Amino acid sequence: MALRMQEIIDKANASGLQPLPNDNKLLSMQRSMLNVAKMTKEQIELGKILYFDPRLSGDKQHSCNSCHNISLFGVSNINKENNPKQLVVPTIFNVMFNDTLYYQGEISKTDRADKNTTAFGPNYTVARAALKALSADNEMRGDISKIVSSIAKSDEYMSYFKRAYGTKVKITPEIIAESLASFIMTLNTFSRYDDFLAGNIKALSVAEAEGLEVFIDNGCVACHNGINLGGSMQPFEVMRQYRFKSQGGLESDSNNMLKVSTLRNVTVTSPYFHNGAFTRLEDAVKEMGQIQIGITLSSKDIKKIIAFFQSLRGNPSSLELPILPFMGQ
Repeated sequence: MALRMQEIIDKANASGLQPLPNDNKLLSMQRSMLNVAKMTKEQIELGKILYFDPRLSGDKQHSCNSCHNISLFGVSNINKENNPKQLVVPTIFNVMFNDTLYYQGEISKTDRADKNTTAFGPNYTVARAALKALSADNEMRGDISKIVSSIAKSDEYMSYFKRAYGTKVKITPEIIAESLASFIMTLNTFSRYDDFLAGNIKALSVAEAEGLEVFIDNGCVACHNGINLGGSMQPFEVMRQYRFKSQGGLESDSNNMLKVSTLRNVTVTSPYFHNGAFTRLEDAVKEMGQIQIGITLSSKDIKKIIAFFQSLRGNPSSLELPILPFMGQ
């Protein structure tokens, strides 16, 4: 059995699946996505405060956590009145490992340059997304100039920025976004699957490992690959049209491509598909098999794949909610 499990590990690695990096490799990747030379605990703590602060939004009532709720594995449900395209909120967990952010690929590591600021290179996807979210009409709707001004006038907020970036720090939209990114890039969920890919043959049950093999052999890995088992732009409706395509109204990009959602923590982040058409994972897997790889997966294979999905659930680190700094009117 040990030999069989090792064969599955080898097949997974050969197919392009990768475990979450840890320790120095993770830190190196995080630093490569920021302007700062290192990512300190002071920067992370500041980012956490900003993440939970609703005063950054236009109505002063919505924080980053309002949509990407950390207690709900980084997702949430938004009512249809505020979400006319019925888009499912993608999880914030493990987002640093995505090549692309937003369903239509508005932010990508393959961009030639950032569309909003010259301060961020293409690889700074999390910081770029944080900056976009602060002022986007369908997100926080904040006035970035007012946010900068309010923080600069707050002695308590400035004390956090000085601890993180030095006494001569200047508040800019970019440094706010980088602080948010520093915190967001710590929201990674290591799982038994990662231990398995790293060589621990005992990390997965036989049923879970067999499910991983079914997942690979049926071609699911063509789109759900890499570290995050998703997070890149891939062709959608390869073999047939999605039954609920008209629900919500989101269109693919000009090449009929959409960002692939991560499968990490998929068992606890329903509903599924970009428009939430499915609440049962079994139904979502069956539909995906038909529209993407052109086969009707058997109930037995679906059950095996979902057994594998159980191994993708990680355990978020415990988090103490911050006390927000005083900020004047």
